[in-house]
Amino acid sequence: MTLAPAEALHDLAHRHLPPDDAARWIGLLAPGLRLAHAGDGPAAGRLGGLPELPLDLPWPTWEGHGPLSHIASLDCAALAAAGDCGLALPDSGTLLFFHFDGRVDGDDSPVDASDPATRPGAQVLHVPAGTPTRVRPAPPELPAYPEVPLTAQAGMTVPAYDAPGLRAAFGKVVDSARWRHHPLNGRLFTKGLIDLDSAPDDVRHRIGGHPVPVQGAVEREIAQAVLGRTSRNDPDLDVEAARWVLLAQIDTDYAADMMWGDVGTLYWLIRPADLAAGRFDQARFALQCC
Repeated sequence: MTLAPAEALHDLAHRHLPPDDAARWIGLLAPGLRLAHAGDGPAAGRLGGLPELPLDLPWPTWEGHGPLSHIASLDCAALAAAGDCGLALPDSGTLLFFHFDGRVDGDDSPVDASDPATRPGAQVLHVPAGTPTRVRPAPPELPAYPEVPLTAQAGMTVPAYDAPGLRAAFGKVVDSARWRHHPLNGRLFTKGLIDLDSAPDDVRHRIGGHPVPVQGAVEREIAQAVLGRTSRNDPDLDVEAARWVLLAQIDTDYAADMMWGDVGTLYWLIRPADLAAGRFDQARFALQCC
């Protein structure tokens, strides 16, 4: 989904939406950071490579299954310097993302948002600035992904077609047959969103902002897991979904030799209170693919 300057998105909404709809949609825009392949801008982190772990911290593992793959290392100070991502991230130190990607067991133990027993298969660690660290070699059975430097670009993100906030703002019409004829789904408006997207490549890595779902609202998927509900029509789902924000999403990226399922995306969501308290162990993970 589009990440673009606020002024351009406001102008697009006012040109193609009725005034009330434009105001409601603009109220849903959220700041976020795109993580793009580094060019001339300052690096904000990297995909793959080897992580710098605290001296006393072993390589993250999922007990009974094996080691996790290092997915990304992100510089919190560089993220803060890039602009507003809408999150109360630490202003220093490094965020490390790990995931049990199935390479050591032939995909026999997927990490599933709906199965609490698989939660140790996706971890987020914050290494405070000044912590003694060393570059840790990857486990022999788990080669490191190729290292791809990233830069961060700030902008405003737009909600997906079934995002909980959009459903709350526009009401029952979102779930009706009339929704596809709504001005938000009009050709000129949707084409304008595509034209505004300033993505320099085909990947959609992001910190904060609205998730870019592959198969339905990620927030609702997490809410289903938290509440232990199976029906997507449960009215409590949107209430719980609204309590979660995107921490990071890491897209399929051929430059890093990362393929999640069938051209999918990894997502980590967290509650704002847990984020503010540095409780990254409370982040929830989901993988969506085609």
